[in-house]
Amino acid sequence: MVAWLVFTSEGLVGYLGLLGYAVITNGDPGGPLAGPVFVVVAALIGFVAVPLLVAPAVLVAEATGRRRGRFVGALIGGGGAMLAAALCAAAVALVTDVSPGGAVLAGLVAALAVVGPVAAYAATAGAVRGLARRPQPAPVDEEQFARLPS
Repeated sequence: MVAWLVFTSEGLVGYLGLLGYAVITNGDPGGPLAGPVFVVVAALIGFVAVPLLVAPAVLVAEATGRRRGRFVGALIGGGGAMLAAALCAAAVALVTDVSPGGAVLAGLVAALAVVGPVAAYAATAGAVRGLARRPQPAPVDEEQFARLPS
């Protein structure tokens, strides 16, 4: 869920960046639905990318991190997610008749866009595991509590 929210917020930031560029260069800012459509598309991409890219990358990072250290695990998992996202975006760009330079740019943007969700997913998973390991408070005996002088 957290990784999906990061994808969606990246869509909003991307739209605001494009809107700012259009305002500065006196370009067409799009129609009134450009922003919501951009964010919905980012949310849909995140809906597909989180289970296909982010979750496996974090699992690989955790498995590698147990044997080689957390830093190496994070590098391998994050690098794998970036590589998979770049290859998927470049393949889609080439199939849709984009120039080779555009395909490389699409791959680069996709690789950078997957870093935030991977980090958010890994941080959330680590925090949940840390909370699960925390000792639980002892149960309160209601009868003994009721006998205390008030």
